[in-house]
Amino acid sequence: MKVMAATAIFFSTFSFASEPLSVNVQGNKVEVFIHLPGNISADLTLQFENAVGLTKESLGLTAELIDVSSLDIIDRLPNGLNITPAAAFPMMITIEPKPNTGFSFSGVATVDLHTHNLEYTAGTPFRFFKAPLNGEFKDITETLGSGSLRTRGSTGRFSQFIIVADLRAPLVVIQQKFNDLQTALNEFSPQINAAVYSELLQDVNDINQLISTQDYNLASNKLNEFNRRINDNRGINIPDVWRSSRDIRNIAGELMAFSKTLRFSLRLIK
Repeated sequence: MKVMAATAIFFSTFSFASEPLSVNVQGNKVEVFIHLPGNISADLTLQFENAVGLTKESLGLTAELIDVSSLDIIDRLPNGLNITPAAAFPMMITIEPKPNTGFSFSGVATVDLHTHNLEYTAGTPFRFFKAPLNGEFKDITETLGSGSLRTRGSTGRFSQFIIVADLRAPLVVIQQKFNDLQTALNEFSPQINAAVYSELLQDVNDINQLISTQDYNLASNKLNEFNRRINDNRGINIPDVWRSSRDIRNIAGELMAFSKTLRFSLRLIK
């Protein structure tokens, strides 16, 4: 019975505010099929390294149509003049796990989104953004795929997700993402082993220097080293678990997520 419970597949179709979602949970993977009014649709895949208590009920997943011109959305973007929600894909997906479900995961959660409502072309401004519930949206894009739009991001905690058209200059984006990484590392320093923190801080300083000298390829490689250092120390010297009770921070997951999206932007110009 325990084996059957561990490998069970949960599949259901249900509605939030009359908006249908189909959710398939198998092990550490969640597949979500969303179809909203106006033929606005998407496939969403969540992949966890190791999840506990993962069910469709514990995820707290909803999807809704948004007014892309609403100040409620625009004011949550880093720059409302150069970043606008994708008009042809006015969908916001919210994943807000319920506190008392016992759901937790370690490391990075990977989020893949695919929609036929948008088309990828070379140089597309479309980007994958996420925000804490009702908070500021930030770019988490790690990949973009050709054809109907496919994109990937990662996170160490849960969020709201939208697709935007981001017309900011590449170097502006890179500087913002670097600042986010640096700020997060400084914020988390009391919870990271002191020796490991010093090494990570040196990595970040090196990355900053390489960006300032336009050595984008070396900066990208240094980010790989930064991620490997986190991965080697996670769970021991760096906390790496998120819980629905929200009593601890998944520091390893959050730092790696910041690093991965910065690497994506560096690769666009290197």
